[in-house]
Amino acid sequence: MSNEHKPVKLVFFLICLAFLLMLASVFCNFLVNRNNKNPSDFVAGFVTLLKGSSREHYDKTLLNYFEPDTTWQFGEHFGTANQPEIIGASGMLVDINSGKVLFEKNAFEKRKIASLTKVMTAVVALEHKKPEDKFYISAKAAGIGENSMGISEGEVYTLEELLYGLVMHSGNDAAYAIAEGTAGDADRFVEWMNIKAEELGMNDTYYADPSGLDDRTYSTPSDLIRLTRYALKNPLFKEIVKTYEYEISGNTHKYLYLQNQTNLLTTYPGVAGVKTGYTEEAGLCLITYASNEGKDVVGVVLNSIDRKGDMILMLDHGFASLGVNVVHHLLDY
Repeated sequence: MSNEHKPVKLVFFLICLAFLLMLASVFCNFLVNRNNKNPSDFVAGFVTLLKGSSREHYDKTLLNYFEPDTTWQFGEHFGTANQPEIIGASGMLVDINSGKVLFEKNAFEKRKIASLTKVMTAVVALEHKKPEDKFYISAKAAGIGENSMGISEGEVYTLEELLYGLVMHSGNDAAYAIAEGTAGDADRFVEWMNIKAEELGMNDTYYADPSGLDDRTYSTPSDLIRLTRYALKNPLFKEIVKTYEYEISGNTHKYLYLQNQTNLLTTYPGVAGVKTGYTEEAGLCLITYASNEGKDVVGVVLNSIDRKGDMILMLDHGFASLGVNVVHHLLDY
């Protein structure tokens, strides 16, 4: 091309570009004026459309659904007037059958929850996939880091196997493998987690990732009790969270030995799981389910430096308030 033609082509290009921008402006003004809206409304509408698409996929893939029981509410404060002091920033203990609140400290304040996030990860996965479904492990899932189940890229596990690693080892790798295998990618899965939170009436909860590593996630003790009460309706979830030791073997992956990290599982009478959590910002967090003499309680402690001691105090007080004497020597010094 000769140099003398370059200015002509540049001018032609600029004229065409200006014409296209003018058409776009006219079109946008037409839409805005017609609907009496500003352009940001169209962006919001597009986001809503995407969410609607995700919700449609969420509904279509439901396999194992339990009614949320949104009519269940927290009942009377029972014995909280003389409740013990805990170190944690917030906590709550509730009789999940009667709804009686047995302990309450800042229970409706939003806080970071670390790996307590994984309870919702398990709930969403169990409602959209079968326990025997196969999950291929991607490089991303295998390389998430920090707490790990120990899976490797290219291996294949069942959902049930991954759930044991998710709960017992608090595996971040398991969380992402589950998210990808359930919803197609982690981002969509997180949307589903938030859809489920809304269904359960968890109005002060937001999930940013499936593992709990992302400290933008927040919830409250009261919301987490609602979630745990719901999660325990699933027999497999209830079995996994109370399991102390578990072995995984097969032809499509390595042998793995898992041991449950949940505080008090083998030491406090009646405790049957559920989940620990920790990040530097969230502090030590804990959800505990315990059953003694027909009384079923769920407790939550957030942002503590002694979640085990806090939960023992809460459980002792809660069961005593319900007329149940629990004998142990965990606080003997």
